Amino acid sequence: MNSERILLALLLVVAVLAAIPQIDIPMIAGKSTLGLILVVLGLIGGALGNYGNATDRIVVYVAAIAVPEFAGSLDAIPTVVGPWVHQVLAHVATGIQGMAVSIFVVVPR
Repeated sequence: MNSERILLALLLVVAVLAAIPQIDIPMIAGKSTLGLILVVLGLIGGALGNYGNATDRIVVYVAAIAVPEFAGSLDAIPTVVGPWVHQVLAHVATGIQGMAVSIFVVVPR
């Protein structure tokens, strides 16, 4: 397993843990640290990833825009499943947006 896959797996684990309200995470200045962890993981994953091809970069940019929009529509699913999946995808989108910023800044065109 390469470092990019490990960072993506870690991003997913943190996103799922962030969606569980019973987990008590210490806060920094009144804000959750999980959002910061997700952004940092995304930034590192984007910087270490192999995104030399323009198509790969465009996929990450489109995912950074599309995943939050898709997550917002999941609240329409009844019961507890819709809002929970919305939370997980919203947290994953935070990491993907960090990746997109890192790719935009680091990868030469």
